[in-house]
Amino acid sequence: MPRQLNSAFFGNMKSIGTFFCLFSFCILLIVSTAAAAQRYDLILKEAIEIALRKNLLVKQEEANRAIAGADILIREGEFDPALKLQVNESFKKGPVASEIMGSEERLFQSEIGLGGKIHTGATYELKWTNASTRNNSPFFTLNPYYSSELTLTISQPFLKGAGSDVQKSGLRVARNNLSMASLSLDERAEQIVADTSMSYWILVSARAELEVAEISLRLARDLLEEVKAKITAGTLAPAEIYKAEAEVALREEALLRNRKLIADAEDKLRIVMNIENWNAEIVPADRPPATSEMPPLDQALKTALANRKDLLQSAIDSQNKEILRRFYENQMLPDISITGSAGLNGLDGHYSDALDRIGAGRSYSWQVGIFLGIPIGNRSAKGNMLRAKYEEDRAGISREIIRQKVVTEVREAWRALQLAMESVEATAKTRTAAEKRLDAESVRFRTGMATLTDVLKFQEEYARAVSSERESHLQYAKAVTALEKSKGTLWHRGM
Repeated sequence: MPRQLNSAFFGNMKSIGTFFCLFSFCILLIVSTAAAAQRYDLILKEAIEIALRKNLLVKQEEANRAIAGADILIREGEFDPALKLQVNESFKKGPVASEIMGSEERLFQSEIGLGGKIHTGATYELKWTNASTRNNSPFFTLNPYYSSELTLTISQPFLKGAGSDVQKSGLRVARNNLSMASLSLDERAEQIVADTSMSYWILVSARAELEVAEISLRLARDLLEEVKAKITAGTLAPAEIYKAEAEVALREEALLRNRKLIADAEDKLRIVMNIENWNAEIVPADRPPATSEMPPLDQALKTALANRKDLLQSAIDSQNKEILRRFYENQMLPDISITGSAGLNGLDGHYSDALDRIGAGRSYSWQVGIFLGIPIGNRSAKGNMLRAKYEEDRAGISREIIRQKVVTEVREAWRALQLAMESVEATAKTRTAAEKRLDAESVRFRTGMATLTDVLKFQEEYARAVSSERESHLQYAKAVTALEKSKGTLWHRGM
């Protein structure tokens, strides 16, 4: 009896194990099938958002802008005050001149100061010095004695390095560099938007071509059925079946080629969007926009000259070169500075009394001086100035080259948009005419007034007309994107 129970138990366990294995296999099959069938139904705006969020080149430009922002802090820090604290203790022992003169001296000194530079180029320092001196000489009535001194020193240049414009040259260049980095980021983002849009419309075009190929194949198959019916009825030669079957085979081959084009277009869009799932199908949900009124060329040019990021960057770069040229012109001047200092001091045998003497203001000091430095030859300063001048000239030439490039690109994009609009109208008429000719020829074939070759020819013409019409709409969408990019209005911050 126990043996029978054990057999039943193990038999049930095997059944349960088999059930769980089959159940797990089914789950894995469903999951794998779902993963394989995963698809992205994307509108163009979603594709652009994904590309901007994940594209590595955009992240690189964001890092460059952050670096430019840090440079501004460095330049602003040149005018930050600095607090200094110093404590010294020294001992000196020397040869004695006589037996009654001391030969040892111990000095303890502390100093605290606050100094820096202001935008005019002047440097300042407010310093408080305290000292305690002990000497073994019998001639010192105060031993030890304490001294305290509060001094303000200011030095102002009048030629080289003088003035807010000169002192803030580096800060102005750093701020301009931040603006250029922001424009470079915007330009990169705009290029990503353009690349994504173009790849998206290429995929739309490939899928449209697939639809045309399917229409063409359906027409060929329908015609094959008509040929079979005519052969059966004895109204058509049996050899005509081979021509109809060959045409079906050719169009099936064309359908396979179109499916490959779709896969290639999907891969290009995946790369732009930085999508790692290579097996998911991408289905564009948007269709090409309807044609609208043609924008005036002069208005497009005006917009481009005001919004193109590369042109704005060149203008800022010219400003930087001008700032540096003026700075190096200033560095060629002689160095003339006036320095003045004033202080209060106190001396006593007790430290507190020394501080009281400072407060009384009876012991004070002042000093005024002038410094003149004239470099002999001054070739380094001249070389820097000439280099800055030539770079300023070169920046002006580069700006004009970019301006001409902008004008050329806008004019070409505008003409391409005009041609695309005209093509949309022309291909619509061509497709309508081809459809009517095909209908008429199909009727003639059914009545025996047209040959199979004639019908196949008109089918091909109709398929080409449908393809051309759809392609013209896609070319229009691409032309709109290209014109907006040439104007610098395809993308803006906060879009």
